[in-house]
Amino acid sequence: MKKKIEKMEFEESINELEKIISALGEGNLPLRKAADLYTKGILLRDHCKKILEEIELKLSQVSQNGDEAVSIIYKETEEIEL
Repeated sequence: MKKKIEKMEFEESINELEKIISALGEGNLPLRKAADLYTKGILLRDHCKKILEEIELKLSQVSQNGDEAVSIIYKETEEIEL
């Protein structure tokens, strides 16, 4: 069963996007398959952009608010791996 894009981690999304780019770059796919992959690629790109924007916002909060923001972010995060 395929994982929904919204549930994918950033790295998983990037890997999937790289596979799509490679497949499209070969140029030997049927038109419908190429269009489907292109559409999925756009969705993956948007998902990655959303993740990066969320992280950028959290990091800017940390740099603006110091230790207070770190504790807020920690409370919002389910699991932090260091």
